[in-house]
Amino acid sequence: MNSKTFPALVAAGAIAAAALVSASVPAAAAATDTEVSCPRPRVANRDPGYVTMTGSYNLKAGPYAGGRCATITKVARGTVLYVQCWVLNSHGHPWGYVRVKGTGTYGWMSVDNVRYGPGLNFAKCPGSEL
Repeated sequence: MNSKTFPALVAAGAIAAAALVSASVPAAAAATDTEVSCPRPRVANRDPGYVTMTGSYNLKAGPYAGGRCATITKVARGTVLYVQCWVLNSHGHPWGYVRVKGTGTYGWMSVDNVRYGPGLNFAKCPGSEL
């Protein structure tokens, strides 16, 4: 085998191995469109206040409504959410990163769905530009 043949064989083997690996990865392991397009801002507990749900709405994985970000759970009217920090999404709409009272469940809630409680300071999440 000459010195020009060996690199060609190595390259061909790498291409074949990559094709085998990608063909064997199950579809469930691939990232969904929602996971790819849903921004996940950095968060920190900067706001000592809380909000109360005005209706039954979805707690989201990111600060966007609809299908762009996955739904974590549905939160019932009257439920208290402890606010950690706030962002404006790319539409200029405010969302709070919250924890559902009495649980370890965290997610994003739109200001449209809540009534403000005492103590809110509307502190921005770190690096809150989306």
